Amino acid sequence: MNSNGKVALVTGAGKRIGRALALALGDAGCRIAVHYSRSEKDALETAELVSSLGPGSEAVIIQADLEDPEQVETLASSVASQLGPIEILINNASVFERSELSDVDVDSWDRHFAINVRAPFLLARLMREQLATNASGSGTPGKIISLNDWSTARPGQFAYGVSKSALSGLTRSLALALAPNIQVNEIALGAILPPANIAVDRPREQIKINLGPADRMGKLNEVADAVLMLIQNDFITGETINVDGGKHIY
Repeated sequence: MNSNGKVALVTGAGKRIGRALALALGDAGCRIAVHYSRSEKDALETAELVSSLGPGSEAVIIQADLEDPEQVETLASSVASQLGPIEILINNASVFERSELSDVDVDSWDRHFAINVRAPFLLARLMREQLATNASGSGTPGKIISLNDWSTARPGQFAYGVSKSALSGLTRSLALALAPNIQVNEIALGAILPPANIAVDRPREQIKINLGPADRMGKLNEVADAVLMLIQNDFITGETINVDGGKHIY
């Protein structure tokens, strides 16, 4: 796929990895829909950064609570009405609430699955409908890339881990269901940025996390490079690309 002029929806694009991906796609010529849930200020900053990339750069912000299926549907229709049919979908937004098996209640369980699994599913189906409506011949091509975790079975992340495992299953099932026009893949991330409550420039020795064989944190551009590779490659589908410094081989 040539990304120039394509409409890309990036969920949770207000800051951190979502913002970096929105900027990378904007720099590659995409017209960006910046989704946010609560922080309009961050989303506006992302959109302004995308728009400042040069002539032809375009970004809009759209608010939606991904826990609400009606708002997910409105999000997709808003992208189509403002920019055009969604051709690239980046499922970056997710919820993480630390919990063990004994701590998980029904509300937390449902919230993890609504945001981490159901929203990507609904957006994929809505994207297919938009592209089919505007398709001719064999159909309009598209790309779906979800951001996942290098490990979905670690202490303290029960509901999150199960939902992210389900996201991997969704990726493979969508790859079959949406073939051959839409390729669906996921990127399993290791340590890319410190947790939101830890300064990015905090000394490495103070960050007590497993950095894997690479022995360093990943860089935002390394995540963006993997996303752009999957957009450009029309033969890879149903795949998990590990961008984790080798942590998955431990």
